[in-house]
Amino acid sequence: MRRLSAAILLSVSASVLLGAADAPPPAMKTMLVRGTIEDISATTLTIKTDKGADLAAAITPQSRFAAVEARSFAQIKATDFVGITAVPGANGHLTAEEIHIIPVVGLGEGQYPWDHHPSTGRVASSGMGSMTNGTVAPSLPAKAGSMTNGTVTASAGAQQLTVTYRGAQMVNGHCEGRAVAGQPGCTGTAIVDITPTTAIAAIVPTTNADIKPGLAVVAGVAMDDAGHTFLGSATVEKNGVKPEF
Repeated sequence: MRRLSAAILLSVSASVLLGAADAPPPAMKTMLVRGTIEDISATTLTIKTDKGADLAAAITPQSRFAAVEARSFAQIKATDFVGITAVPGANGHLTAEEIHIIPVVGLGEGQYPWDHHPSTGRVASSGMGSMTNGTVAPSLPAKAGSMTNGTVTASAGAQQLTVTYRGAQMVNGHCEGRAVAGQPGCTGTAIVDITPTTAIAAIVPTTNADIKPGLAVVAGVAMDDAGHTFLGSATVEKNGVKPEF
């Protein structure tokens, strides 16, 4: 899979990941779009956004599609790379709202703000949190809420993950920001507690042939100066499991 569109992570990782595509040119404005599939053709994906508007994005050879499949905590392996949306927990830990197992190791590594919108009725939205992409290992507590993308190892005993990540720079003693290729950056760690309400899913590749009207979707979309929109990536629900990032 190619690098995720800049519009997504996105992670959440995908996280969005979540579909993958080459980043659009710098002149383009990128955005994360949540909603349901209204229509799809060979050239265009139309989304009914969660704000009620219709958005039509051109499908290009670089557009990538993915779906989400349900997983359990027991299925998370030490080598998995994950995206975790979370809220502040006890003792400096994070409490996971969702965990997405991501097929692209190192994608969007770091810790940075994340506007989180879980499904209505499952968990109250905590609003702007953060995303942390990294590799899980035991150790230091993390700061307030985050999305954590990293390689997973389960801590002994309780359902808990320790995720290490490479970020951009130290801020007040905490590693923050998205890692930049070729730059030293910093290393941070997040201890993440998993609860009975934590949604766990794997992001898996799919094709536009599996994209149907009515499916929930999180899409990375780019817009040029003339207002034309292009689909970078789209992650859709599968068997009733919705993309939550």
